[in-house]
Amino acid sequence: MHFLDAETRRELGFEAIWLRIRPVSPLGRALQREAQAFLPEQKAELEDAWHRLEQAVHCLRRQPAAGEGLLHSLSQLKDISGIIARSARGETLDDVELYEVKKLLHLAEEVQGELHRLGWAPLLPVPLDVCTPCREDLSVGQGGELSFYLADAYDELLAAARRRRRFLEERLAELRSRVDAQVWAAAGRGLSSEDEITVSSRDQSALAELEKVPDLVRIQETEGFVTFRWVDRGEGAQLRGELAAVRSQEEERKAAVRAELSRVVGAHAPRLLRILEILGFLDFLLAKARFCLEMQGVKPSLAGEECLVIRGGRHLLVEEEVRQAGGVYCPLSLELRPGVTVITGPNMGGKTVTLKTIGLLVAMAQYGLLVPAQSMTFKPRRFLRAHLPSSQGMPGLSRFAREVFFVREVLPYSGEPGLILLDELAQSTSPGEGAAVAQAVVERLRAAPAMTVLATHYSCLTQIEGVVHYRVRGLDKEQLQKEVLPLSAWNLEALQRFMDYTLEQAAPGDVGPSDAVFVAEALGVEPGVIARAKALQRSEDGGQ
Repeated sequence: MHFLDAETRRELGFEAIWLRIRPVSPLGRALQREAQAFLPEQKAELEDAWHRLEQAVHCLRRQPAAGEGLLHSLSQLKDISGIIARSARGETLDDVELYEVKKLLHLAEEVQGELHRLGWAPLLPVPLDVCTPCREDLSVGQGGELSFYLADAYDELLAAARRRRRFLEERLAELRSRVDAQVWAAAGRGLSSEDEITVSSRDQSALAELEKVPDLVRIQETEGFVTFRWVDRGEGAQLRGELAAVRSQEEERKAAVRAELSRVVGAHAPRLLRILEILGFLDFLLAKARFCLEMQGVKPSLAGEECLVIRGGRHLLVEEEVRQAGGVYCPLSLELRPGVTVITGPNMGGKTVTLKTIGLLVAMAQYGLLVPAQSMTFKPRRFLRAHLPSSQGMPGLSRFAREVFFVREVLPYSGEPGLILLDELAQSTSPGEGAAVAQAVVERLRAAPAMTVLATHYSCLTQIEGVVHYRVRGLDKEQLQKEVLPLSAWNLEALQRFMDYTLEQAAPGDVGPSDAVFVAEALGVEPGVIARAKALQRSEDGGQ
């Protein structure tokens, strides 16, 4: 079983959180897409990832605007691994591809300088190699320019061919210029780019003068028009022939230079690929650091024993919703050990959010992120699975059937140090049978190496030997008594203000009041229904 499946990622809100990390380069985004969780046997690598990320956050905190230059440089980073691989296979690169390699090395040098200027070089796992020999070979005769071209300095034969070509082109231009001047004098306009001119057959004066121009011949006569073309059969023809040969020679020499430079790039391919890797790593690291700085994350601690201890943990998405609604968010604190922990409490008491927060923080930590908490100590889990009320599961199945499928799939893996989160197991079926199924599952998991956290209203589950019981404190009745508004005038937001979401360890069977009738009255259910519910509740309490 892999660490995290798509459904659990979505249910916990981890997918939404992960997408808030925004690298600026294709290589950084690729690392984000391909990232995997650190598993229990990778504790050293996980510790290193946390440490490096914490360093990056400290750097950004001390110099908030200092990373802008790096951000700009990294945003220009392209994934040219395909170009480098082609050169390593012995293929010849074109001028644009050679330019991309040179641009990469310029960018690496730029980033290296900025890292040293800021004192941020230790953020990298290894020093950034700028492959100076390769860049020098791609910069011959170019005066330090960022652009790339095949300069004369690369090859004397190439330089000689270019000199001869330019001479021949200039000589041909002079010849054409003389003919063009004669055409202008005869017709009042010059030759076209195809060395042609068309005049009216009625303009006998122009026709007569054009006939006198050397090597200007009639090529077409139509009704009303005559077309001439310059066809130089003398020196011009000789120059054109030589120019064609010289241009061919020039292209041959340019191809030879490209092949040699491609061999140079191919020889440095491992170093160039490593540069891409390091720059992508830096982009992804800084993106994670910007996110962790914004959400005020802390570095988790690795525990020597099987435990998960969270102090002041926050679910970022829920916290945002609460604050946007003007409420006060209640952080989570609890300790988990292998076996089963049961959480009870009133409706709307935050039990589901508790499960989501536990799962989100573990997922974030094992993906190498800092966590939104005062502190967190844990031993990495082998897998993480959650089944919550909004779980989609298999389409067409009832909620209970989806829960059964979930339990069936996770039970065989409970012998591994995983984390299983279950909300209201078997709550959607008949109470007697539901409690029986839930109790059987808890008894099966209570001695397992996996940590299981179960939110429930079944008090019998809290009485099973070996089960740890947490209870949500629930509605603050003392504050409620101070309110002057009648209960029927309340709304959901008002009710939530008096809910104390704090978890506290409780004795077996002490699940506290569910406040179901109270909540129903506060949310506006008909008075007659509420009165009857209260009477039935008193009767049931009296019978006990």
